[in-house]
Amino acid sequence: MSETLLPRAAATPIVIVGHVDHGKSTLIGRLLHDTDSLPEGRVAQIIESSRKRGLQVEWSFLLDSLQIERDQGVTVDSTRIPFHLGTRQFVIVDAPGHRQFLRNMITGAADAEAAVLVIDAAEGAQEQTRRHAMLLRLIGIRHVIVLMNKVDLLDYDAERIAACERATGALLDKLGITAALFVPASAREGDNIAARSERMAWYTGPTLTEALDAVPAPSSRADLPLRLPVQDVYRFDNRRYVVGRIERGRVRVGDPLVIGSHGTVARVAAIESWHTAPQISAVA
Repeated sequence: MSETLLPRAAATPIVIVGHVDHGKSTLIGRLLHDTDSLPEGRVAQIIESSRKRGLQVEWSFLLDSLQIERDQGVTVDSTRIPFHLGTRQFVIVDAPGHRQFLRNMITGAADAEAAVLVIDAAEGAQEQTRRHAMLLRLIGIRHVIVLMNKVDLLDYDAERIAACERATGALLDKLGITAALFVPASAREGDNIAARSERMAWYTGPTLTEALDAVPAPSSRADLPLRLPVQDVYRFDNRRYVVGRIERGRVRVGDPLVIGSHGTVARVAAIESWHTAPQISAVA
């Protein structure tokens, strides 16, 4: 087999992250609905599923395909959804917010060009907000759009929303992240998602869809720095095989690799393959 591995081709990936219950899945469901990106009959399905559970229209059901997620109201795995804005193609990644699913969040975010950090404007930044922001910085995602969600709970009050923006900006500054934009929005009500909100005339910035369309187009993924999230380590015949999917960049036998934020340097000793999936082996 070839001694060089390259990443798979993909549209521009945008990862959605944030503390649990701050509205990530609801946001994506609303986004798909408001941009007419849903298959025929899907909205009727969601309305019926919500009615059976005694809920208003629950847009998160579009994303939470596992029954455990619907029953418990959590996102267990990262969900990838092809998405178009005009002629531009994206992949929306809904990453889980719960701490126990953190590895799934890292995997989902690994190939993203930009991130939407969702914050409940009424609650402000929480534990997972900080943790997800730190992981975005570690992974190397620098284009971060902060969506201050649930502003309807603040009665669209400009001063209270501005206070949330200042507190979140200060937190991100401490983590070495400069937000590209803060967008006040209500995913449930559709304010500033795909259409400008009449209830926030004081806000003159872009809607979320306009902000996403302004994300810089990626360079050739093979020419970017290597990003390979490790999923597991296999041990056979006294050798260790590091298993993961190359999201960008390229790797060859003999290449030096920098591991994580602590900067340990290893070298690729071999690239092995079982069936059709190549594995990087004996990195030492």
